[in-house]
Formats: sequence, C-alpha cells, structure tokens
Amino acid sequence: MTITSNQIVLSESQVMADTDDGGGRMSGNIVESGLINNTFPDISRVDRVYGRVNLRKMFIYVNAANQDTLLGAHTILSQRPADPNVHALLFSTGSHTDRRVDAQDRIESYVVAGSTAPFWLWGGQLEGQRAIQCLAQTVNTQDPEPGQIFVLRDLTNATEQYVRVVAVQIAERTFTIERFGSFQTFRLKTYVIELSQPLRYSFSGSEPSPTGNRNSGNRILKTQIADAAKYMGASPLAAPAAVGDRSIRVADAYSALVPSAQTENAITDQQAGAEAAIIRPASESTVTVNADNVTTNADGAGIYYTGRAIVPGTLVITGQNGDYVDHGGKLEYTGGSNRLNEELSAVDYQNGIITAFYSGGSTSYNTELTFQPGAVVNQQSKQDFLEVNQQTRSLTWVYQTEPAASERTVTVEYRAQGNWYLLADNGAGELTGDGTGAIAYTTGTMNFTLAALPDAGTEIIIAWGEKQGTVIQGGASIADTPTIRFEIGEVFVEGA
Repeated sequence: MTITSNQIVLSESQVMADTDDGGGRMSGNIVESGLINNTFPDISRVDRVYGRVNLRKMFIYVNAANQDTLLGAHTILSQRPADPNVHALLFSTGSHTDRRVDAQDRIESYVVAGSTAPFWLWGGQLEGQRAIQCLAQTVNTQDPEPGQIFVLRDLTNATEQYVRVVAVQIAERTFTIERFGSFQTFRLKTYVIELSQPLRYSFSGSEPSPTGNRNSGNRILKTQIADAAKYMGASPLAAPAAVGDRSIRVADAYSALVPSAQTENAITDQQAGAEAAIIRPASESTVTVNADNVTTNADGAGIYYTGRAIVPGTLVITGQNGDYVDHGGKLEYTGGSNRLNEELSAVDYQNGIITAFYSGGSTSYNTELTFQPGAVVNQQSKQDFLEVNQQTRSLTWVYQTEPAASERTVTVEYRAQGNWYLLADNGAGELTGDGTGAIAYTTGTMNFTLAALPDAGTEIIIAWGEKQGTVIQGGASIADTPTIRFEIGEVFVEGA
C-alpha cells in the first residue's frame, strides 16, 4: 500500500508544557487537526501586557500499518496568525531527546559574548534589580542603547547573565577621591540602565576611579550575532508572482522571537558627528621617566604616570621587570625577565597612564619609561558611509579614507538584525571589536570583515580623524594681530 498524505501526522512530545522538562522524546499521541488549543494555550491578559514565549516540541509521524518506504516529507508554516501581536515560527534543534531548556538556550544563542564594553558596573548590583548603574570615561562615545544585549560576567563566582537594555539615563558627575595625601577631582559618565528582566545574581562593581574599572573580576561584555538557529515562517507577497518567476517579493523577512518594546531617549547639546582625538608629536626627541616604587590599584596592578600624552608606537619600558614596547594599546615583550602580563596590561596614550599587571614582577623594581611626548588634539571627525543593499550586502568591505586616517581614530559602525555594532582601530593598524580588519595609515586604505551580515537598506558608517588638520610648532611664537576685513562694495560720494 502507498503512504498517503493523511497518514503523515504530527505527534506530541512527552511533555507539552512551558516547563523546564518540556519536550523530550516522541510520545505517540497524535495532534488532532482542527482542534482549538491542541498545542498552545489561550493568551491571557497578563501575557498580552508583558509578553510570553511558548515552545512546543512535535514530531512528524507516519501513522500507517504498512512498511512502505517514505519517499520524503516536509513541514511548512502556511499562514501567519490573525492577531498581529502573535508570531509563529518553526525551527529544529536536530535532537530527538532534548528539553525546553535546551531549545531556549539555542534561541538565546543568537548572540554570543564579544569584546569588553567601554563602561563598567558602579558599586554592588543586587539580585532582583531591574536596573544597574554603570560608569564610563567622559570621552566614551559608545553609550548603551535600548535594544542592545550585554553580558554581565563575574569571574570570581563563575556566573554570568545576558541582559537586554530597555532604557538608559545618561549624565556626567564630578567625583573626589583622596590620592597621595591630597584630594583629586575628576569627571565620569554615569548610566542608569533599565533591564528587561531582573538580575539572577548579585554583581560587585567598582568604585569611581580616574583610571577606570578597578574590579577586574567583574566585566560587561558586548555581544555579536552568532546565528545558532534557523527559523521558518510565513510572509504575504508584496507583489504578484507568476509561474516561472525566479524571485519573489515578500512583505517582511523578519519576525519577532521574544517580546520586546521600544523607547525613545532625547539627545540634547550634542554634536552631530563624533569627535576624534589625535595625538601629534610635541617634540622630535624622546623623554625618559624613572618609575620606581609605583602605587597599585585594587587589582594589584602598577600604575605608571608619564605626566603627558604618549605618541603611539614610541613607548619603550626597560628594567628588572623586563623590556617591553607598546603595540595597539598593549605591552609587547621584547627581552629581559618577562615579569609583566602582556594580555592584561594596557596603555592609555591620551592620559599617559600605563597599567601593568605583574607575573612575578614587582612595583619596587627599577623601571624606565622612554617615549615621545605628544599633544592631544580634538577635532570633528570625517565621516562617510557605504550603502548596503541586496547587491552589495556582504561581510567583507574595502574603503579608502581621504585624507588618510590618523592612528586610533577610525571607527566602523554597522547595523545587523536591528542592532548597532562597532569596530575600532587600536593604533597598530588593526581593526578590532565586532569583526576584524586592517588599515594602512600611510595610504588610508582599509579592509574589514564584519561579524554579522549587515541589514539591507542600511549604511555602514565610517569615521576617522586626520593628521593634516593640525601643526604643532615648537619654540616661542608671536601671534599676528587679529584684524577684521569688511567688503562694502562700491563707494558712493555725495555730490560727485
């Protein structure tokens, strides 16, 4: 006998409920067609307000009493729900035994942890909170935005949580701390970030400090799209289709996975474009600073102050801890004892601060810092965009900055799945962040590969600073007397 279409049915899994043990193996109970609530429950008033995700696991089952060969079968979602606030999708985990928690993890894995965010937790954040407080340097331009997802990671307690931003309040505050017997005043950005769900764990942040995050055991990480699962849905045609057409147009290729909401934040007293801070050499010669018995922060890292900005690529550290040079904001070992942690140590070129994490070294060891002093020049960045459409949509891009970009000023921003992502150059010719790339500062040529496919109909925004905009002149100089010239046109003399 032949297997007919009405013998290919859907079978329930062991547990048809939204519990952690939902799903499981095939039960053999056939899902009866045409019955209301045969798989999903009614939508309650509470669910309509706060939203809910219902997951059901089902199997394709051949309900036939013969042993004929099944030549093939497929499953489609042929129609969208009539309610515009309800969305339905199909996806497969490839497992016959997994449970709801496994399917949920697969859905949530559409983003994975990426690079460290440019802000950090402020003080203790307790379990159950629906908002967290964070700090950032005032020069930070990567403020958190509603809809973004971050990872709160506690390395000490081995816990982490993915959180979605609902709303953000941004301000600047002045802080005062006691340092070396005197009081030091500094300013930081403050964020109050509202979350879509409460914290499942408590996280310990850092107290305000001009050097940044002093609690390396807790970090905030950015996320990037991983596309761990593929989803099948339905969408109405946007234009009529005929037999023989090789392409069709649909109304929408996207659907909601989890309940979400949109909020608006007013931005005032801000420049239209991003600022770029370049460091120009303030002298043709280098400066050497002795740095013995330096102070340490709460993490045990030695803090070396040069007293002025450092031209990237000119820093040389020598002494009993080993010999190092700077490379892209990090320290690179060149010889000697190698008693510093290259991965954790960092160089702040603008403020002239070297944070050194020791690996067998000591703050009391003789250390010399040799570098070319620089001057920080703030300027309005140059900006351009690359159009993303169906023809140009790709992961790899090439662009020529003109005039040629200066070190540590290049940013590449793009939009994927409705979220913004960022790449930035580290001053060593490398683009890092949500993707990879390289730039030649002499020619301005850059190529980069994005971490996710950008959305069609959007733009990739490129910003950079230029060297030619400033000239630093040594020695004493006398400025010209300021004058104002008026063009009045023709002169008419009365009576002439």
